[in-house]
Amino acid sequence: MRSLEALIITLVVLLACNSAFSIAQGLSLSTHAIRMRSLQAGITPDTEDKTKDSEERSLYKLLKVQWWISAKKSDEYVKQALKLDELDDAALKEHKNLKYFTYFQYEKRHNLLSKAFRRNLPTFEVWKKLNLDKITSRDQLKDIYQAADFRAYSRYVKMFDNSVVGLVNGGVGTVPRVMIARGATDPEITARTILMAREGRSDNVAKVLLGLTEADDPFRVLSGAKLIQHQDYKYFELF
Repeated sequence: MRSLEALIITLVVLLACNSAFSIAQGLSLSTHAIRMRSLQAGITPDTEDKTKDSEERSLYKLLKVQWWISAKKSDEYVKQALKLDELDDAALKEHKNLKYFTYFQYEKRHNLLSKAFRRNLPTFEVWKKLNLDKITSRDQLKDIYQAADFRAYSRYVKMFDNSVVGLVNGGVGTVPRVMIARGATDPEITARTILMAREGRSDNVAKVLLGLTEADDPFRVLSGAKLIQHQDYKYFELF
């Protein structure tokens, strides 16, 4: 890890040197033009230096974020590294490092979702990967709707469901092995059902997504007694 950090720092230094060299070339070629632009924009050399320093610091932090993602650092670790861990909500919203923490959260989860989607994983597998399996009751769902992990789960549900809807409508693709993973918890299926309803899925699509289909055909939906007797019918009623 130390070697990777050293590589990041070296890269930043090289970029800074290249920027400085480019600026030096520009000054030697067209000093008058640069002075005119600075005057027109109301920018002094000191201001330009400060702007350049700020940009380099921003680049360094973005590179650090990428390193934290590749090293699979936790939200708590990154929050502490960015000196955000002891701030109240008001101070956190105003802190200059909040944007880097938000970027870390999004990119980390985006990578996880992309890998899961390529593998066609059912939504419950992503639920577990996001550590949402600690939710043991559907009553707890109201407490996590705004959490970063739940927002990521919501994005995956939409990605997964959209791909299935495309197949239902005659599109080409790989049919998921299961729509609802066996062992999926009541809170996860409940959350997924609520998200399906928010997306305005049709009844038939909802049946497909909930696995309320014939065993030999994942797109031939159940009806009548077969539908009512299915173990997951209660979620269709919730829908």
